[in-house]
Amino acid sequence: DAARALADVIAVYSSHPSAPLSLHARARTIDAKAFHALDALRLPAMRMSIHLLPAKTAHLAFHATPAPPADRKKRMKHFKLTEARYAQLREQILKAATEPLTLPELREAVKAEPEELKGVSAQMTRDAELVRVGAEGLRSNELRYVAIELPPADADEALAWLAGEYLRAFGPIRVKDFVWWAGVTAGRAKQALAQHDTEEIDDGLLILAKDRKAFEKAKPPKGVDLLPKWDAYTMGYAPDGRDRFAHPDVVKQCYDFRGDGRPVILVDGQAAGTWEKLEPDLFDTASATTRKAIDERIDAVRAFLSE
Repeated sequence: DAARALADVIAVYSSHPSAPLSLHARARTIDAKAFHALDALRLPAMRMSIHLLPAKTAHLAFHATPAPPADRKKRMKHFKLTEARYAQLREQILKAATEPLTLPELREAVKAEPEELKGVSAQMTRDAELVRVGAEGLRSNELRYVAIELPPADADEALAWLAGEYLRAFGPIRVKDFVWWAGVTAGRAKQALAQHDTEEIDDGLLILAKDRKAFEKAKPPKGVDLLPKWDAYTMGYAPDGRDRFAHPDVVKQCYDFRGDGRPVILVDGQAAGTWEKLEPDLFDTASATTRKAIDERIDAVRAFLSE
């Protein structure tokens, strides 16, 4: 189900429709009601991007990947916020956001200017004092915000937990894959990975020792899968490690100029094309059976997003 799919991949990028579509690609059955019923939080985590995370472990991913102090200084300067004004608005927002409110509703409640409210709310989100609440529609990104108190966690212990989850979900992996995915230094990454019982397969690829037998018996995937923009799989490995699902001749076509993963069609586990705006664009010719399977998947996505 949707909850198991989310836990299996640790997190998905929070933006709609990417978040629901990443779970749609992995769940046997999922509808809009099931997606909105998820016990999940939207928090900054890996690479300081906002992710949809299982509520039970969201605080660990957040504390494992803290933003550098310079991030706050830049935001305060950009939005021309003094410490006094920030403290004043922060206190007012915490009192007002006891239930989910849109930014215009928050602005009305605290009588702030649009730009300063944007800056304060962004910083409070980075500090996990506010969390985003998803829009009612699966396509909409009209977010609301609500005050929250996250459980504390030691940053290094949380990163060790995250490293174990990454090994489980994405292994075999290289240290540089974890560095890229989590957005942490190589030193912290190596220390976190060293907390787990791993084995090296080849070329620096690490896998949890308990998973090796199952991995060696695994069969190649079959069928068609539609991964959305920013999917956990396409964004899960360092750029030079993506040949596990995309041939070198086409891997660049799976990403835009910013490096963001485009919607990708997988056929038997390999990138076979893109499907932006629900229109398949294949890298090569495909059999009639494969084309039919792609069309059926796109129809299923269209039906899901129309709920």
